[in-house]
Amino acid sequence: MDWLSRQFSTRVIVLIPVAIAINIVLGATVQQALKLPIYLDSIGTILVGVLAGPAAGLVTGALANLIWGYLLPAPIGTTTIGPFAITAAVIGILAGIWGQFGLFRSRKGDPGRAAVGAVIAVIIVGGVALYTYGRAYASPSSYQNITGYDPAQFDQSRIFFLFVMLVFVALIAWALFLRRDAGAVFAVGAGLITGIVAAVVSAPIAAIVFGGVTGSGVDALVAAFRAGGDSLYTATLKQGLLSDPLDKMITSFVVFFIITSLSTRFVARFPNGEKAVATEAK
Repeated sequence: MDWLSRQFSTRVIVLIPVAIAINIVLGATVQQALKLPIYLDSIGTILVGVLAGPAAGLVTGALANLIWGYLLPAPIGTTTIGPFAITAAVIGILAGIWGQFGLFRSRKGDPGRAAVGAVIAVIIVGGVALYTYGRAYASPSSYQNITGYDPAQFDQSRIFFLFVMLVFVALIAWALFLRRDAGAVFAVGAGLITGIVAAVVSAPIAAIVFGGVTGSGVDALVAAFRAGGDSLYTATLKQGLLSDPLDKMITSFVVFFIITSLSTRFVARFPNGEKAVATEAK
């Protein structure tokens, strides 16, 4: 009980509603308005998990999806997001574990390690992003046939996806090459593992409950794999193994950027704060 109560201090209780709002606003914009093949609906969940712990992360993730899915009216509210509260809870738990391990802590001072990390991160992120782009945006006609969306959204979705990827890669390069902060590599690595786990958890939900069609931009990937001969479950799993790791690497880096941009004194006041405070590499 003491372990649980420490994770729900007054600061955490105040942060949770803000985190839920961030998840819903960004998630609805990216998935429903722009139809991108990523989510960006876990920034608040991972932020709370890293700063407070696994239980707080679980509550934030699950509540965000339940509120978004069942309490908010259309067009923001969508019932397809509700069942994925299970996945959101798992993401929150993992974020709390990573926070306790100190994986979102700044690690400045080792240019060699930072440079190697930058190259590895850019290669991994760039490769996944390019493959996702090629699958999701094969052609305007296939985009319409696969998703049923207005083909006028094709260029808009493609341009915004490229913009997000360019900004993400630029920020990673800035953090690792200019700031020489190897902590970004640990955060992105945590996001990669989180994404793989989230994909495995989400695949049966997407396949069984929704038949692979959730009304978001990732539907293009599911249908592309189905068109290639994959079964429904295999297609949803492949989609998840593309979208989720890419999404969680972006999300985790954003959280790392937020935490390292805040004052040390402020961050240290959270339950996991001492493990998220910057330390200089020896």
